[in-house]
Amino acid sequence: MNFLAVMALPLLACLLLTLILPALGRHVLARGVIFVDLALAQIAALGQSVAFLMGADPHDPSTYFWSFGFTLLGAALFSFLWDREHSVLQEAFIGISFALATAATLLLLSNAPHGAEHVSGTLSGEALGWVTWKDITIMAALFAIVGTFLFLGRRKLRLCSEDPKQARQMGLSVKKWDFLFYASFGLVVTSSVKVSGVLAVFSYLIVPVVCATLLGRRGPAQLYWAWAIAFVVSILGAVFSYLKDWPMGATIVCLFGIAVIIVSLSVRMKYVDDAANGHRGTAEEFGSKRSAAEEVNA
Repeated sequence: MNFLAVMALPLLACLLLTLILPALGRHVLARGVIFVDLALAQIAALGQSVAFLMGADPHDPSTYFWSFGFTLLGAALFSFLWDREHSVLQEAFIGISFALATAATLLLLSNAPHGAEHVSGTLSGEALGWVTWKDITIMAALFAIVGTFLFLGRRKLRLCSEDPKQARQMGLSVKKWDFLFYASFGLVVTSSVKVSGVLAVFSYLIVPVVCATLLGRRGPAQLYWAWAIAFVVSILGAVFSYLKDWPMGATIVCLFGIAVIIVSLSVRMKYVDDAANGHRGTAEEFGSKRSAAEEVNA
């Protein structure tokens, strides 16, 4: 069977994720809330599970509204209850939120028909192989809205993410901008989890930006490199999924993990080489100085 006939829609969905999630991931890293995506994604999955229990079809609009409603509640809690100056409490709150959402999902689906399959699907993104044009259209529309918001509010969002104290001194309502960020983030996560699963969403959000940061990229270049890395991983994920008949979501997550390892090792090797060259240069300078001193003494 033709590759494009089978993988065109899943690959298109991944490319849409590539465009929006790394852009959000830059703010997540700047805020130091690396695992907030997992918490919000699991809260979105909890909303999906509630809709599933009520008999809604996975492609039914009510499933999305339940999921987004739960995510919006999580966004409100994250933006108004967190004290960003106490990072330990912040990370603890993320972990508690993720654990509660996961446990609640397991409890709700413990006695439901096909409940285990639903839980597995929300984690691994099995639905990615069955994505439809309707899913693509909804994702594209929502991502366009969020992308426009990120572009128009980029300066205020960046300031609130990187230096909230200065933002307050300039008269910005940090809580308001935090809520707008997490609400838009939740909008993206809701539609993304429905298609690609919790783990793939986390990978697209964090891994490309981390790789670009490890490579020393900052500013706009960081986002361009993150896009390039996510694009390459998406293509490879589609190819391996097609050739090996692997689930595409899990394949992409593993490839992102390999990408982090490769980038980390290459950066480490470069650091070791630079350090060795530095020591060698120092030894040569010392030797030349010693020779010069001996000539003077002679």
